[in-house]
Amino acid sequence: MRAARGVVLLGLLVLALRPELARYRGEHALHGGSGALRFVLTHPGEISDPAAALGRIGAVALEAARGLPADPRPWILAGSARLVSGETARAVEAYRTAFALGERAETDLNLARAFDAQGQVEKSRAAYVRAGWISPALLSLLLPDVAGPVAGEVARLEAELRAGRLKDPPPMPQ
Repeated sequence: MRAARGVVLLGLLVLALRPELARYRGEHALHGGSGALRFVLTHPGEISDPAAALGRIGAVALEAARGLPADPRPWILAGSARLVSGETARAVEAYRTAFALGERAETDLNLARAFDAQGQVEKSRAAYVRAGWISPALLSLLLPDVAGPVAGEVARLEAELRAGRLKDPPPMPQ
């Protein structure tokens, strides 16, 4: 009787933890993919086929997205791998998916970088301003020629907010 009760309890525990196993696998894949992207970026001479490595990182990110369905981080990683590989349109697509799952300042920052790589200056600037609005600490990550004007625009918007004249946050570019 005790053995049967133990088996039933073990079965219930497995059923309760089953959804978490997919999430755990997703987190593990996301961590590994992020580390791999960091390695590709910091050790480019040590990678025999960077394009293949970036493609694999993108695939790992999309696999992680299955276990983390409402989490924007896998899509940010996929977009970053695509951006580094020069696939800016696909990077924008991934960042927009991430944005739809939940806005994070890093999504806006990376979307700005993708727009910048496409030569879409106005969209890029709008996304940089939105990223700086959400997280002013990100302004320190920008190159000085971008950080100065963006910081100025964020300061202007903050002054409008304090004066009660700002109705909406800075819009995200379409």
